[in-house]
Amino acid sequence: MKPRILFPLLLTISLFLVPEFRPQAVNALSPIAAPNAVVAVYLQSPDFTVREMKYRVFYNKGEVKRIPLTGYDFKASFTDELMNALAEEKRLAWRQQSASEMIDVVGLLDGKVSPPKLEADRLLLVNIAEYGAFLADLAADKFYIMARFKLVERATGKKIWEKKLYERIDLEGKIADMQADNQKGLKEGINKVLEKVCVKIVAEMQKAKI
Repeated sequence: MKPRILFPLLLTISLFLVPEFRPQAVNALSPIAAPNAVVAVYLQSPDFTVREMKYRVFYNKGEVKRIPLTGYDFKASFTDELMNALAEEKRLAWRQQSASEMIDVVGLLDGKVSPPKLEADRLLLVNIAEYGAFLADLAADKFYIMARFKLVERATGKKIWEKKLYERIDLEGKIADMQADNQKGLKEGINKVLEKVCVKIVAEMQKAKI
């Protein structure tokens, strides 16, 4: 057989014998993209709540104060820490709610409204009911946060996972001292406990079979 005829014949046979070099075989091995989820956070009040218990001989007296945090956005700080922690949860591709996306977090949590139409497979809804500090004469000052988390299907609103959080963590110092220098110490203390809270809630999520 002449060489000019033999070479095309061998090339044709090799394409059938080595299918892994075909484009179709390469595409079949492409990884499947994880479902994407939008994180929407709602904060009921921006103020820092101080709940103080004063012990007396014959009775206990409780006081509640609201402290505005000057130049500090608690919602933004919480959302940043949560997004950092969610980077470890690889089963979903997370992104923050954009400024143009309208999401009724409270209504969706209570099942009173339908999910909005947006580019997402799932929604992580976060409703922060209150945050602040507990003060007591005989104990360390504690930071606390009360929040509700719920992961739902975007298309149907069906619940996938839910967690009610009531977390208390010791603050490194006293609230009265932390408010000096434009509340610098207080803001730094809040950021430290927020990191712990967000890591914990993501760990709870990772335990669930989502």
